[in-house]
Amino acid sequence: MSPLEYTPDDLSIHQEGAIRLMIAPMSHENGLAEWPKNSADAYVRTDTSPDKRVIVLAFDYADRHRPPSIGCLDFVGMTSYQIEEFFRKWADPDAARAGTAIRDLQGGHGNGGKAYMVQMFEDYSLLHTVKGQKGCRYGVPAGSYRFGYVPNRRAGRDFPVPDLCQELDRVLADVGLRYGSLPTAARRSFEGATGFTFVRGVNPRQYARSIPVRRLLERIVNYHQMVTTLQLCQVFAIVNGRLHNGGRPLSLPEIAPIEGAEEPREVPIPEILRDPFSESDVSTTENGRYPVGHLILRTSDTDMRRAPRRFRHNIQIKAQSGFIAIFEMTDLVQSYYGYRIYGECELETLEQYKTNERVELADCPLKRAVKEWVRQQVERYAEEFETRDHRRYSQDEASALTSMNAALDEWKNQFLEGFFAGFTGGTGIGQPPGPSPLPVGIPARLDLELRHQRAGVGVSFRPALKFLDATGGRIRPVPFRWVSTDTNVAMVDEDLLVINTFSFGNTALYAETLDGRLRSNEAALEVVHVYDILIEPQEVELPVGSRQQLTAICRLADGTMSRDIYLVWTENNPSIARVSAAGMVFGHQPGQTTVTAGDDHCSSRHPAQITVAPYPDGGGDGRRGRGFPRILVSEIDPDPETGERVEFSREEPPVWQRTIDVGRDIWWINSASPLARIYLDQTCYGYTSREWRIYHLERVLEIMVRIALAYATFQGEEVSVESWQHRWDDIASQMQAHAAATLRDFIDNGTLPRGR
Repeated sequence: MSPLEYTPDDLSIHQEGAIRLMIAPMSHENGLAEWPKNSADAYVRTDTSPDKRVIVLAFDYADRHRPPSIGCLDFVGMTSYQIEEFFRKWADPDAARAGTAIRDLQGGHGNGGKAYMVQMFEDYSLLHTVKGQKGCRYGVPAGSYRFGYVPNRRAGRDFPVPDLCQELDRVLADVGLRYGSLPTAARRSFEGATGFTFVRGVNPRQYARSIPVRRLLERIVNYHQMVTTLQLCQVFAIVNGRLHNGGRPLSLPEIAPIEGAEEPREVPIPEILRDPFSESDVSTTENGRYPVGHLILRTSDTDMRRAPRRFRHNIQIKAQSGFIAIFEMTDLVQSYYGYRIYGECELETLEQYKTNERVELADCPLKRAVKEWVRQQVERYAEEFETRDHRRYSQDEASALTSMNAALDEWKNQFLEGFFAGFTGGTGIGQPPGPSPLPVGIPARLDLELRHQRAGVGVSFRPALKFLDATGGRIRPVPFRWVSTDTNVAMVDEDLLVINTFSFGNTALYAETLDGRLRSNEAALEVVHVYDILIEPQEVELPVGSRQQLTAICRLADGTMSRDIYLVWTENNPSIARVSAAGMVFGHQPGQTTVTAGDDHCSSRHPAQITVAPYPDGGGDGRRGRGFPRILVSEIDPDPETGERVEFSREEPPVWQRTIDVGRDIWWINSASPLARIYLDQTCYGYTSREWRIYHLERVLEIMVRIALAYATFQGEEVSVESWQHRWDDIASQMQAHAAATLRDFIDNGTLPRGR
C-alpha cells in the first residue's frame, strides 16, 4: 500500500484553551512551593556556593494601604533573553535548565510557577528581576495566561539599574520591607550577587483578610516539592515586616527513626520486573540504556498519617529531572509499621512518564511494575518489625492463658445474660443500672427533645427533658407539668412520663415549671395514618447473643412511603428473641419466632421470621447456645474463622476490635500492649502472677462495659457525652462489684471461676 500523499496544513491550536487544559488546578499549598523550587534551580544552574543559596518568602497583609501579597526573593536574577526564551514558554520541560546542560535540577514541565501566578491571585502577579545592571518587570493580570512586560516592552524590558541595592530597596518597599529588614544570611548572599529576582502575587485568592502563614508554611515545608529545595538552600520567611521562626531558616522536621532502624535501607531495583496487569516483563533500564535504580526506605518512630508528617508519608519518585512524582504509602500497604515507612525511588527510565502536577505518573507497564515491586519491598520491611515485636509463647503459657481467658469469658456471659434480660423485661443477676443522681440546682433552661417526630396511633414513647443550670450543666428536675397544644392528637402521661398518641393530626409539646417561670422549647409531633407496613428484612438468622436491626417501611394514607414512623414492636416468643422499642432484635436461645410492628389502626401483614441459631463456634468447646460477644487474647487465641495467629502492635489499644470483628462480636485483649508485655514477662511477673490476673480481669471488665454501653445505645437511649460518662461509671461500678463478689479466689489464688 502506497503512503498517503498530502500537503500538511499549518498546526493550529487555541493557545489559552490548551494552557487551561494543560495546567493542573492550583492551591497555595502546592503552588507556593514552585517559586522557591525555581529559585533553588537558579542557584544550582549558576553554581552558587551552598552558603550563598538564600531564598526569602515575604508575606504582607497588615497594612490597609497596600493590598495583601505573597512574594519570593532570590539573589540570582534573570536576563530578558532568559525570560523570553525559557520563562515565558508554557510546557517547556527544559525551561529550568535555561540553555545549560545541567541535569541535577528539580525542573518540571515549565508550568508550575507560572500556573501559580495566573491562578491564585485576584489582582496580578509580577516578576521583578535584575541581572548585569539591567532590569525587567514581567507580569500577568488575573484571569489571563498571557504574560508581558510592565507597563510595556519599552519601559519594562532591560531598563538600566545603576545601583543594585537601591533597586532592591525600591522593590521591597512594595511589601513594606527594606534591604536592612532581610535576614543576615540574605544580606551576605546579596553582597556578592550580580542580580536578584522578586516574584510577587497580589491579593491571594481565598485569603480575604489575612494569610494563614503558620499553617501554609507548615504544609509547604512538608510538601514533597519542597524537600530538595530545603536541602539545597536556606529558606527564610518574613511576615508583615518581621522575621518568622525567630529569624531561623525553614527546615524539614526531624523524623526520628524506629529504634534499631536508624540507617536507611537501600535496595537495588531489578533490571526486569513484572507488570501486574499484563503479566509481561518490563525492563527498568531500557535494556541497559539507563543505570540501575534504587529504592531507599526510611522509618519513623510514630505514625506518619497525621500532620505534619503525613505530607512526607510517601515514596518520592526521582528521575533525570529530579523529583517527578510520589507513590502514596497508604496506596502501597496498610499496616502498623507500613504507616511508619517512607523513602525515595530513583529510576531514570520513569522520566518520560512524569505528569504536569508531579504527583501521579502516567499509567504504563513500567509504572505499574515498579509500584508493585515497591509495595512488596515496603510490606517485607514492615513485616520484619512486626516479627521482631511479637512474642512466641511456650505451649504451657498458651494453654494456661487460653484456659484462664475462656473461664473469664464464660463468667462474663453469665453476667451479661442477666444484664441483657434486665433491659428487655427479664430477670437475672445483672440489671440495667439507673442514672447517677444529678446535683440539685436552680434551673435556667429546659431542653426538650422528641426522638421521633412522627408516630402511629396508639403508641407510647418517652420524651427527653433536661433541666440545665446557668452554666449549661444538668441538674435534678424541679416540679413541672407537660402541655400539648392539641390533646386530641397526643399528650404526656404525667405518672408514667410517656407520650401517648390518640388520633391523626399535629400537635406540639412543651414542659413548664409549676411556678410558670421557665418553659422549654416546643417539639412538634405528627401522628400519621399508616395504611400498610412492610418489615425489612423479612427473614433473619442470628446467633444466640447477637442482634439485628429491623426497619418498618410504612405506606401512609396519602400514598407516601416512610421509614421514620414510631410504631409498637412485638415478638411472638420472647424466650427465643426479644425486640426493643426501636426494632432491634436480640437472640436469647436457639429457636424460631416472629416479630411484628404496628399501631392501633394497622399491623404488618407479614411478620419478620426470626431464627436464632446456636453460636457458630459451639461444637466441642462448650459454647453452643451461649453466643454472647466473645473475648480472645491476641498471639494466644487464633482467629475463630481462619485459625490464623492474630497479632497487634504495642501502639494499638489494650482492648481492640477490628472492623471484621464487629459483625462477629469478637473483642481482643492486646497481649502486645506495653503493660501486658510487662505482666506476661516471666522475668517481671509472668502469666501465673496475681498482677497478670488483675490486669486480665480489668481488660475483661472494660470490654464488658463497652458491650453493655453498645447495647444501651441500640435501645435508642440518650448518649450525650455527659450521660455516656454517667452510664459508663454506673455500669463499671456494678460490674466491678460483681467481680469482687465472685472472683476473689481467682484473683488471690488463680482458681478459675466455674461454669454453669
